[in-house]
Amino acid sequence: ASLCFAALTLLALAGFSEAVDRGKFKSCTHSGFCKRHRAQKEPTGYEVVADSISLNNTAVNAVLRSKEAGNKLKLSVVTMEDSTVRIHIDDESENPIKPRFQPVDVFDEGQPRQQKIKKHDQDENSITVMTKDGHKVVIFMIPFRIDIYSNNRIVASINSKELLKFEHYRRGRKPKKDGEGFWEEDFGESRDLKPWGSSSVGVDIALIGFKYAFGIPEHADGFSLRSTGDYEPYRLYNLDVFEYETSSPMALYGSVPFVQTVAKDRSIGFLWLNPSETWVDVQMTTADKGFHGSLIATEDRPSSQIPQVNTRFFSESGTIDLFFFLGQRPHDVVRQHSALTGRYPLPPMFSLGYHQCRWNYKNEKDLRKVNDKFDEHEIPLDVLWLDIEHTDEKKYFTWDKEAFPDPKGMIEYISSKGRKLVNIVDPHIKKDKKYDVYVEAQRNKYFVKDSDNKADYVGNCWPGDSKYIDFVNPKAREWWASLFSLDNYKETTTDVHIWNDMNEPSVFSGPEVTMHKDAVHVGGFEHREVHNMYGFYQHSATFDGLKKRSEGKLRPFVLTRSFFSGSQRSAAVWTGDNTADWPHLKVASPMLLSLSISGIPHVGADVGGFFKNPDQELLARWYQAGAFQPFFRGHSHMETKRREPYLFEKNTTDVIRDAIRKRYAFLPYWYTLFYEHTKTGLSPMRPLWMEFPEDETCHDEDREWLVGASLLVRPITDPGLTQVSLYLPGRREIWYEWETHKARPAPGAVQQPADAFTIPIYQRGGSIIPVRENIKGGSTENYKEEPMALYIAINSKGDFANGTIFLDDGESYEYESGNFAYWAITFKKEHDYLHTITNKIIESKGKLDSPIIFNKIIIRGAKFYPRTAHIYLDDFTPDPLEFEYDRESFLVTINAPEGLGFFTSDFRIDFHS
Repeated sequence: ASLCFAALTLLALAGFSEAVDRGKFKSCTHSGFCKRHRAQKEPTGYEVVADSISLNNTAVNAVLRSKEAGNKLKLSVVTMEDSTVRIHIDDESENPIKPRFQPVDVFDEGQPRQQKIKKHDQDENSITVMTKDGHKVVIFMIPFRIDIYSNNRIVASINSKELLKFEHYRRGRKPKKDGEGFWEEDFGESRDLKPWGSSSVGVDIALIGFKYAFGIPEHADGFSLRSTGDYEPYRLYNLDVFEYETSSPMALYGSVPFVQTVAKDRSIGFLWLNPSETWVDVQMTTADKGFHGSLIATEDRPSSQIPQVNTRFFSESGTIDLFFFLGQRPHDVVRQHSALTGRYPLPPMFSLGYHQCRWNYKNEKDLRKVNDKFDEHEIPLDVLWLDIEHTDEKKYFTWDKEAFPDPKGMIEYISSKGRKLVNIVDPHIKKDKKYDVYVEAQRNKYFVKDSDNKADYVGNCWPGDSKYIDFVNPKAREWWASLFSLDNYKETTTDVHIWNDMNEPSVFSGPEVTMHKDAVHVGGFEHREVHNMYGFYQHSATFDGLKKRSEGKLRPFVLTRSFFSGSQRSAAVWTGDNTADWPHLKVASPMLLSLSISGIPHVGADVGGFFKNPDQELLARWYQAGAFQPFFRGHSHMETKRREPYLFEKNTTDVIRDAIRKRYAFLPYWYTLFYEHTKTGLSPMRPLWMEFPEDETCHDEDREWLVGASLLVRPITDPGLTQVSLYLPGRREIWYEWETHKARPAPGAVQQPADAFTIPIYQRGGSIIPVRENIKGGSTENYKEEPMALYIAINSKGDFANGTIFLDDGESYEYESGNFAYWAITFKKEHDYLHTITNKIIESKGKLDSPIIFNKIIIRGAKFYPRTAHIYLDDFTPDPLEFEYDRESFLVTINAPEGLGFFTSDFRIDFHS
């Protein structure tokens, strides 16, 4: 189940509430360290100790000292490969009272790769470092400040307001009165003890020359970050929030402390690598109000016209570990960021299809019936899901034998239809001496400890009293992975994949419905230090277990609710327990865009809303939006009415069926985008500015998005509309309505008529998109050998279009050994009288089992009036092709009566005018 009630009884479930209970969750006023950092207005007075400075080939190291308190810190500024700069600030002492947690597991390949400094200069006021990539870092000594320049233009400044604050661990007893919460804090009925005092860290970070900033998911808010001012700052603290509200900076299920900015001529980003509770203040301002106004003003552009985004990050513990990605284009920032924290591995094809879930399908008969009804109504489906009720008394890795007497037989039946099953496995373990998983974890000391670091931590969740696996412990993770073997997870097969829910972690009896901060993990680290990585560690171990289950032959699928930087290396993410209303449909798009630019590409929202009952118009529109979002799952609460797509009025079912079929039609394109993500880091779901940064009109657009670089989608997210407005970005671009082939010039706004079936989709001129037509029911397995169509959209100049297609077996790791094919398809004007389509294999080492055939080619924007067409295959002998040409819509259509079997080799098609 995807919801935690903050109640200790699970015998009965209350009816739906109308909104989140804010009293169960902290605001900044409840957090001692948040209040202290926000109250810090005067400079903290840090300076670089001159005789502490040392330089090596890649870094500047120095000691910082606070003039007032005399506290010392260790500073490292490191130049890294590919226009990346690291700034790390930690305790100066070689023998600290307590070491601070270092989240090195976030990095994709161990410690990040450093780059040699090109040149450095030093005088009595500053140290200047020049990088090989053309960037400059200036470290000012008194007061301490770091300015970062990209191609001689200042783009970021750290500590320009002198708000660096670093609370040191202390020995000794707390004072009798601790009004600031330095030694202990109360919230509700919980008391948080801090035996070494508060250890918070924070600093101000200015982004200069940028009007907008994006990122720091997860919040149910607009895509562009807004000024927090005197209002509540954004909070990053993974929590199980009951019926979360929209337009709010409240913390939700996951956290990625990453920010990206964009201007028409550049983009930068940074990662605040700290997994403890974090608050973020944001201020949209102009450069004349900041420290650097006089430095960047020009005759043509005074500093009052130069935008600036001021941010201030403060975390409860850990170190200040900042990574700046200096672009300079948005694609560059993506590449730099993903090189550090990793990319999503190529997912199995089935995971990109439609998923059907509910809390809960009651028994085997119920699940088989759902499976069969999808076939009966010819609605495609790839995955069925089981929530917590399928287990024996909420004991994970078990089955309720009354409801599911033959789970393996049920799984094999689903598999025979080309489908998969996903089971839920949460991190809380029922406290039961007859439960093998509990007994083994207890024996091996794999549970999180209480604050005394002796007794096991006990909290309440779905099974009642539970203990929580200490996933920070590598040995516990290795053991957890072993539980997914077919020998240990009884009556499952390799067609069962896993859903890790409740892994913030959710603790019904805990403060803010989560684990007490003074609980202790392996190595003596308090939970406060690692909180936002708890789910990361769980789903990483789950992925590892599923991969080992097949001896590394089959690609796993794991869905997680809690996440952190690096989660994309092993899991997909969904936006948690949303509500069936129009605001939640509307906010899903900016939430998913935020996740996408922050490095997590396989993301989605529960279609229809988890809570409450959507009306049929809302449900249908949600399916239309979800069909063009990376993870596509219908899910609902046990107290909602059943809402499988075939249960509604005929027109509603027809609309939903049409939306799901569109998803399957575009799967060759989706799959190619996910493969290309593994190479570039680019997410399939993209904001308009990712491809069109020069078009400033689209920078804050979050009602529409791009699927890849070539498809624009603007779903309808308001009731009762008969037309929808949208914006087509790009200078001198052209876009084509998908259904009508009508050309639309850009940039500009479009009003499109809308009926119940309308999903505004536009293909970008200059692109080629592969689709499968004639989709009916079944699953992705049914369409592996089905012919494809190519949609070619000629650019505004009328002379070019290109696209790519990736194919492999869709499920194994054989592609890593070269058993795949990756093609580039190009349309080109060779002469006034000759236009060609060519197919070239970019990369292919192995051999595909199933040949793929094109049976149709559509050319949009064909103003060259073709007279004849010929195809050249391997023997270079031209064969005539029949085609149709519509002069009014400038459309060429080639229908191959027996299919064009040229997909397994290079080919060329010539059109003569």
